[in-house]
Amino acid sequence: MKKIISTAFILSLAIATSYAQELYLRLGLGFAFPMSGQSVYDTPIPYYDFPSAYNGTRNYNASGSQTYNIKNNASFSSGFNAIIGLGYMFNDNIGVQLDAGLGLASKEYSFTDENLPLNVGGGSTIPYNITTNQKADEPIFMMPQLVLQTSGDKVKVYSRIGLVLPLDTKITQDQIFTNGAGTGALTTDDFTWQIQNSFSLGFTAAAGVKYKISDKVSIWGEVSVVSLSVYTKEQDLKSWNETDPTYGSQSIPLSNYNGAQTIKFSKTATVDSTYSQFPPYAQPFSNMAINVGVTFTLSKHEKRSRRNNDDIDGGSKPFRRR
Repeated sequence: MKKIISTAFILSLAIATSYAQELYLRLGLGFAFPMSGQSVYDTPIPYYDFPSAYNGTRNYNASGSQTYNIKNNASFSSGFNAIIGLGYMFNDNIGVQLDAGLGLASKEYSFTDENLPLNVGGGSTIPYNITTNQKADEPIFMMPQLVLQTSGDKVKVYSRIGLVLPLDTKITQDQIFTNGAGTGALTTDDFTWQIQNSFSLGFTAAAGVKYKISDKVSIWGEVSVVSLSVYTKEQDLKSWNETDPTYGSQSIPLSNYNGAQTIKFSKTATVDSTYSQFPPYAQPFSNMAINVGVTFTLSKHEKRSRRNNDDIDGGSKPFRRR
């Protein structure tokens, strides 16, 4: 077994030194579609916690029942993305690549609770409509990958597989409270939170085609997938804006907020009346994307084995008489 492994290693080195080696830069744009299904989770909001989803509605009926309408899949990495990568091909067929993915216009998700009865003090409740809008703040991922591609002069088919390292997955969440019709002057309170997530490894893979335009430039198109979910770590209140008929729109000092302005998420959390701790829930970042771009060859050189050089020279050295 050891001899087989040693032989395979020596052959791989021989192959790696017998073909062109290439350093390249790749730039691209793509659109990602969500792959993850939605789930209902407990979301901390001012004064109360309630089960919510990423996209859809829930209506509280007079009978006390709840009617859900959950829409589509959800992923905070869906939308338009930019790609920049640096790669190195050891030979025509095997290489490594490091990509950075940046969300340019991530999709916003919105869930609305209709007629949610909230306690306003004195034992009375008022129905509120609460809309939760949330989107990622330009997510950033690093993706180290192995690249395999076919040989060819003009057209090459390639695949890649590797890891996803989330560098920035912060999410902005707006929770908008509007008191129901007939309950008094219409007042809207907008609480803006920022959610930080824990680090988690993901996986990525892709298949595509590359077309050579010149010795230095190639264009490519591919279909890629990302499998990644991250758990919530911390949620911080950033601003509070209120709109009413008397004063119009105004910013409310956070010192007037009587709830927890920082919420920690932990697997050992204790939820009490302060609402400062909650168990974590998973945020979906999985997607399937269509990407196109251009590759620039930075350096390229041919390397041949000594045996090949000898063959070119005629297979033997000339006889030299002393």
